[in-house]
Amino acid sequence: MNYDHNQIQSTPDPDYYVVGGTLKVSDRSYVPRATDQQLLDNLINGEYCYVLTTRQMGKSSLMVRTAAKLKEFNIRSAIIDLTSIGTSVELEAWYLGQIRRIVRQLRLHFDYLSWWRENASFSEVDRYSMFISEILLEKVYSSVVLFIDEIDSTLSLSYSDDFFAAIRSLYNERAINSELERLTFVLLGVASPSDLVKAVERTPFNIGRRIELNDFTLEEAQPLAAGLAPGSDQAFKLLKQIINWTGGHPYLTQKTCQVVAQWAKESWDTTQVDKIVENLVRETFLTKRGKYNDDNLHFVRE
Repeated sequence: MNYDHNQIQSTPDPDYYVVGGTLKVSDRSYVPRATDQQLLDNLINGEYCYVLTTRQMGKSSLMVRTAAKLKEFNIRSAIIDLTSIGTSVELEAWYLGQIRRIVRQLRLHFDYLSWWRENASFSEVDRYSMFISEILLEKVYSSVVLFIDEIDSTLSLSYSDDFFAAIRSLYNERAINSELERLTFVLLGVASPSDLVKAVERTPFNIGRRIELNDFTLEEAQPLAAGLAPGSDQAFKLLKQIINWTGGHPYLTQKTCQVVAQWAKESWDTTQVDKIVENLVRETFLTKRGKYNDDNLHFVRE
């Protein structure tokens, strides 16, 4: 990646960085990785995918950025955050929560509650599959990607095996129903694929392409230099030291960049540059106060 050094800001800017949470499409400190293109290419080709890795690795930010990119290819998408539906809900409410979000985000003119009641003779999971295959694909003419985020929240649900079986069934039915080739699921979360289906007598969740989220390389992280220091030479020198300390971990890197930018803004001193990253990293992450003040560190892999 050849980064434009002219994008280096004239003054350090701690607000350039987003620490914790999902980055918006407009956030300048988003760092594209090789994974971004891999996921996008797979979805354009209609491949089911899953992004299952530890927390604070940028899964949700990747999801939001990919959904925006898909629009450029006339592919519509909906994002379902399962934690927003909850785990202390009845089976019917859980499926209706997903359907409501799909209807709202894709702006479908459809009375899903009446339809749900009219088809009460079918099971909840069957109605969910019917909604996807018979209603959603009838009302949306383009390809559709459904992002199911925080998939690990299903591990405490007694009925989640049926949900994953339904997704696998929709995938397998492509062989007899070509319309289902327009539908793609992306599962995101912390759980491993072998954890998703709990009953040992059922077929495990064994479909889709695994998308590996790796730490930033120094080359990939170059956009983060923009808010670090006055002048590109010092900014890239600081960035290299930051990556050496964080290993390119997305959360640790954004956080360290923000802390360094705050120092540079308040007390820039070229005689301290060589040592400042080490001092700030130790103070921010390795002291008792730093660990106590940052709950996100509990989720950062060792």
